[in-house]
Amino acid sequence: MQPHGQYHRADALVTGIHQVNGFHPGYRAVHALGRIYRGSFAASGDGAALTRAAHFQPGSVVPATMRFSSASSDPEAPPSPVTAMATKFYLDNGTVTDLIALNIPAFPMATPDDVLNAVTANKDPDSMRAFLATNPKIAAAIKGLAAVPAPVSLAETAFHAIHTFWFENSARERRAGRYHWEPEAGVSTQPGADLTAQPDDALFTELEARLEDGPVIFRLVLSLAGEGDDLLDPSTAWPEDRERVTLGRLTVRRRTSLEEIGDPIMLHDPTRTTDGIDTSDDPILAARRGIYETSAVNRGAGWKSRAAEAATRSGAS
Repeated sequence: MQPHGQYHRADALVTGIHQVNGFHPGYRAVHALGRIYRGSFAASGDGAALTRAAHFQPGSVVPATMRFSSASSDPEAPPSPVTAMATKFYLDNGTVTDLIALNIPAFPMATPDDVLNAVTANKDPDSMRAFLATNPKIAAAIKGLAAVPAPVSLAETAFHAIHTFWFENSARERRAGRYHWEPEAGVSTQPGADLTAQPDDALFTELEARLEDGPVIFRLVLSLAGEGDDLLDPSTAWPEDRERVTLGRLTVRRRTSLEEIGDPIMLHDPTRTTDGIDTSDDPILAARRGIYETSAVNRGAGWKSRAAEAATRSGAS
């Protein structure tokens, strides 16, 4: 695992997001509105040729939790067309490994500095226009986000982990790949405006009604890097024709809670891998641990001091 950059400007990024989007005590800086579900992951066995990771070996079945969420920083905002699926695998040796995926094929920016500069510029319209004018690739990506088709159902949404990971088998052979969740129910979308007109919990309500009739299934598919594929830039999607291996099936069974799980501050960290899987040198991936840990402090005990600071500033203005 590459540790460099994991904490690079983490506090500045989280603070900047709060300054632009508002600080909501007790909630994540982004993807504030979410619900957690319980299920299990069963390996197909096909992943054993690529990695010695225990949960991808033939016959492996492990418990899993899934947090589906809307991208907004405001837990009371209308549902966002951009949604996430954060999965935690509970391995037989007592450890966990996490996987975070979005319903978009690539991240809009390539480096933590890009994100920080965009967040800083977003404090006023003129600064943001100047930033986008000098960063046409980021401008195109942000414009693309505004046109992302919205889910009709979380059970009918494909999610992409966007980062590259290295997979090593028992013979020490290594391949680079990217994860994708493919819904067995197929993919369906709707215009973003149709979703945002609905209540903020619309997607969760639909999923829970569906779960009353039976489990929801996702296939975990790994696309393998081909010649010329960028292993470091999460803003660059790989071609659709890359070789794919189905690693297993995730069964979502029912809603759960932090109290039931016994994890009052559930942190999903995509750099928390396991033996047989390693992170790439993708700088956004490396930075995410520090960002999530900083956000977790803010929504845990740290949110009280943050709220007090915000109140003091407000009173002085």
